[in-house]
Amino acid sequence: MKNKKIGLIIALLVTAYGAVALLGFVSRPKQTIEVSPDTVTEVIKEVILKKPTCPNTWDYFIGLKDSKQIVVLAKNLNSYGVDGKLINIKRTVVKSVGSGSQIACGYLYIKAHVAGRALQQEWEHPYVKPDEFGGHLIMDNAVVNRGENGATELLFSLSGINYRETLSSEVRKADWSALLNVSDKTRFAIALNTTDKAGIIDEVSIVYQCWNPEIGQITHDCQLIAE
Repeated sequence: MKNKKIGLIIALLVTAYGAVALLGFVSRPKQTIEVSPDTVTEVIKEVILKKPTCPNTWDYFIGLKDSKQIVVLAKNLNSYGVDGKLINIKRTVVKSVGSGSQIACGYLYIKAHVAGRALQQEWEHPYVKPDEFGGHLIMDNAVVNRGENGATELLFSLSGINYRETLSSEVRKADWSALLNVSDKTRFAIALNTTDKAGIIDEVSIVYQCWNPEIGQITHDCQLIAE
């Protein structure tokens, strides 16, 4: 009998302890996770220093062009192809100068015509090759592709240029805005793929947006010049 009473007391004590522990668990305030100021600073810095992008719009392109952030690579170039070879290839070196800012994004602008008409887009297209990352441009990839006043105007995003190294090779994609930051000099080869000797590239130019990765701000102190 005595043993039964002791067992009952122990059971009641265990039950009471469990209830108290459960009550403490339920009523215990939520833990506060402390975030150091350094962590907050790093997160904010990462957001602020995000590289700016250039919208795929004609208006934004015109705005950058009007701010004089433009380099002309070729103008009034008579170019065509004979027996699978491009004739009158224009070779231009683009030099990066300035105070240390980089090219964040930009556009490749091309205007061309053949004998007073726009390009026949089934087989006529521009050839632009910076270093080893370009060639026959895929016109379907253009932000703007329009025929006006007997010529074709093309606008490509520098961040995503689609091209073929040769007419029979596979399509590749390159970020020319990043390429222009690799070295202070980039060598371009420019021509027009057409069988008509009256092919003319009216203009090939790059319009670009500068930024300083150290402070994460858009700047106007980088410059591209053609040599």
